[in-house]
Amino acid sequence: MNDMNDRKHSLFLHGGLGRISRAQLHETGWFLGASRDFWIVLAAALSALLGCFLLTFCTVELSTRRRSKGDWQDMEPFTKPAGHLGCVQRRVFRGSRYGNSFAFHAELSLRGALVVLFCAATYGFEALDWWQHQGWSMSYVVVILAFTLYVDLGSTVVLAWTGFYGTLLPVMNCWLMFYLFPEGVKHDHDVWSKVFGWINFFVFVLLMFALGFATNAKMYALSWQAYFSMCFLNPFDKTCFSRGLADVHLQGAETGAFMGTLIGCVFAIFVAALPKNISALNRAQDLMVDLSWSHGRLLQQLVEMGALKMRPQAASVFAVEVQHLQQDLEEIRELLKNSWWECFDLGVSGRSRLMLLEMCHSIDFLNDWLESMVMAVQHANVADGDNSPNILDNQREILQLIYSTKGALQQTATAAAKGNLDAATEERLGFWLTELADAQINAHDAVRERLLHEGSWQHFFSSAHLPWFALASSASGYSQKVADLLLAMAEFDPATVAVGPCCGAWQGVLALPGADLRSCDAVLTVLKLMLTFSTCFVLGRLGIHMDSGSFVPAFNATPAGTVAYLIFQGGNQAAALKKNMDRFIGVAAGSMLGTLTVGTCASLQPFISWNGATILFLLLYFCFEITALFVYFSSQRFFYVGLMFSCFYAISTLRPFDALRVLQEPGGVRQERRSEYQDILSQLLAIVIATLTDLVADKSLSIRATANLQSFIQIVDEAFERYPVSNRTKPLELRKQGLSYLRAAAADGLEAAREPRCLGVPWRYELWNRVMNICQETWQCLTIVSTTENPSTDQEKSLRRSVEVLTRSRSFRKELRALRLRSQKAFHLTMGFLRQNFYDEQSREMIALQEELLSNRLHRADAAMPQIMEELRSSLELEKAERLLDNQVCAVAMFLMMFEALVERQVRLETAILEQPEVWQLLREEDLETSEERSDCTSLSSPE
Repeated sequence: MNDMNDRKHSLFLHGGLGRISRAQLHETGWFLGASRDFWIVLAAALSALLGCFLLTFCTVELSTRRRSKGDWQDMEPFTKPAGHLGCVQRRVFRGSRYGNSFAFHAELSLRGALVVLFCAATYGFEALDWWQHQGWSMSYVVVILAFTLYVDLGSTVVLAWTGFYGTLLPVMNCWLMFYLFPEGVKHDHDVWSKVFGWINFFVFVLLMFALGFATNAKMYALSWQAYFSMCFLNPFDKTCFSRGLADVHLQGAETGAFMGTLIGCVFAIFVAALPKNISALNRAQDLMVDLSWSHGRLLQQLVEMGALKMRPQAASVFAVEVQHLQQDLEEIRELLKNSWWECFDLGVSGRSRLMLLEMCHSIDFLNDWLESMVMAVQHANVADGDNSPNILDNQREILQLIYSTKGALQQTATAAAKGNLDAATEERLGFWLTELADAQINAHDAVRERLLHEGSWQHFFSSAHLPWFALASSASGYSQKVADLLLAMAEFDPATVAVGPCCGAWQGVLALPGADLRSCDAVLTVLKLMLTFSTCFVLGRLGIHMDSGSFVPAFNATPAGTVAYLIFQGGNQAAALKKNMDRFIGVAAGSMLGTLTVGTCASLQPFISWNGATILFLLLYFCFEITALFVYFSSQRFFYVGLMFSCFYAISTLRPFDALRVLQEPGGVRQERRSEYQDILSQLLAIVIATLTDLVADKSLSIRATANLQSFIQIVDEAFERYPVSNRTKPLELRKQGLSYLRAAAADGLEAAREPRCLGVPWRYELWNRVMNICQETWQCLTIVSTTENPSTDQEKSLRRSVEVLTRSRSFRKELRALRLRSQKAFHLTMGFLRQNFYDEQSREMIALQEELLSNRLHRADAAMPQIMEELRSSLELEKAERLLDNQVCAVAMFLMMFEALVERQVRLETAILEQPEVWQLLREEDLETSEERSDCTSLSSPE
């Protein structure tokens, strides 16, 4: 009985594999030097890989071709794209009423629940008994399905592939172990087998942590290797394992693991692909067409608001709209990244993916120009009673430029979504390219005539009119970038950048060595993870015993198998506690409700018959699983709870239905409760170890957040040094690097407030939020429109010429240096407050910085702006240009407006610092010390 208990406990996380011993195994014969089961397993793996590849590619290719001939074939350039909802989403889940997101996640949950219901039905109906007697466990198939199925087909294929080779690696290692030592460690005097088992385990774990395998593959590989090694080291274990690659048996525990993973991955891909595929590429195509329409709508509204004296009240609405467009672009990028696993850059779908990636690169610049236009609206200071002429009032040419830009952008997005540039599409692209060129010339001529007609253009070159020029210049730059994008799409050759399946596989192999060992922090992380996993494995091997029984039985792979899923889910102190507790909630609730479900059906069996109990069980199982999957797919806070509940509910409930009769026996109930109680304690032990390791070894999130902010501040100083010229080769490099640091700081800061303050780590949540908002806007002012030292495109060359004119002003260079110095001091003081090291009796630097900020608090750019503009008027040229962006008056005015906005953000940062109570407290202490020193000096100098 003890032997059976040890084996059962080591199998809890692994679906109850290995139910037969080696003595019960029947030989199946040999063929071509290997067992028959080996060829069955090999044929099943190859068939699954080839079938899933063809199914994925064909469904995405057919859907792309069908939609290009229907949805986008004759779409008008100014019409809003229609949404795409499936039949189930429209009719069953009422997506038009309850929301597209709810309908999509509900349909996906229904698909997954129907498949896991089939897995559960194999335990209750004799017609499906075949699935229960081939060596694998259907409860484990449900676990694989839950971990593999996700919100799009590309992500599902990625998880399926990583889960496949993540299981294959420990299975092959298991074949090696039992080939060299067929019986494992069966006696205490088997020293060499014991030494080999431990060395093999640690080497395998080290390689899995050190090499750059995917996270999903590492979880599967470590979990299964813990089970295989525990069985190898257990002298009482009677589980059947295959003895080498040639001696593969379907009834072997490692073969059952491999086949269960294979079946679960195939089920997940079929769920995602049929009846209507949830393609990441198709979703990216829809989002790109919708994004282009949203760009055109926002562009038109911005110019129309500018023509109506640019009411700044709408600036906040426009800013939020631009942020949403940026989020949509990031979502499209992520979908296109996953979509490689759907089309592999082959066929029409592959061409569409590559063209959409090219569009994403250009839309980065379009978002920058939109931000510049929003800033122009935001900084317009035209009063309601101001009757001064506006150069954009009643300018049909400006509006025509916007309409042409809007139509050209949407037509380009439609062509990229189709993935096929036929003759008709090329003709339409050529038409819009001509329209854009003519509209650029007409808009510039209209603005120039308006300036000359109203009098001297120098009269309009003032601080009050800067937003007009900035808006006109930004609109022209936006249109020029759309024209460049349209031309690039017409000449795009996907064959030069396509990465096929063979090339992608080779690149993945080359990326493995040393991928996780490129820095000292990465090495320390690997050591921490290995220590955590090895500790749980050793504790599971020893167990926790008392005289009355075992809390954690010996030779138990559950702690190591549990921690394998925990250590890759993001620890970092407070976040580790939350994620690990989420896992425990899902594990405990799933296990207990699973036992309750089985027990309830068993108790009702005498009243409703065996078939009635079976139907009731399947109904309860379906309801719990569809709810858990919906939580997993739709919830951002409790998704991990839903995933764990789905897996462990299946593990607890899916068992041969004879277990219902066993539960009715007093001994069976006691043994079942004790077993599940020990399983939950084993998992709790792993959760505690993983959490403690994260708390001790990981950096505090607040410390990491301030470190990322410090890196961002260094990038800001680099941008200030050469503003508005970047010393980077590409204009977007500096902007993306700064945004990456800023986003990392924002993500860490969001979780930092949850850390226990007993760690001695301070955190100013309100100040942090204000500083992050100001940093975001400051970076926007510094980098949305910039050029390089060696411009390559016409747009960059035009901006470079305007920058050379701007830098001729001595007053501008002087004010820029002063602003940079103020920025350094303000950020220095900000970091002091965030790190809580502002108070130091030995250092007077902080107090000096505070006094200087107080003296410069009211300083703005308004005082120096007239002098700057006076120095620039003699250098600006109005005539020599064909586009508003080439017009130096408009372009220089745009940079000056951004400089004004930059000064305003700097003032807001200083104000946020000055509002901290410690500023006044330290200054009062300084005043008291100064007065005491003066009184002492006075007393010494006065005669007695």
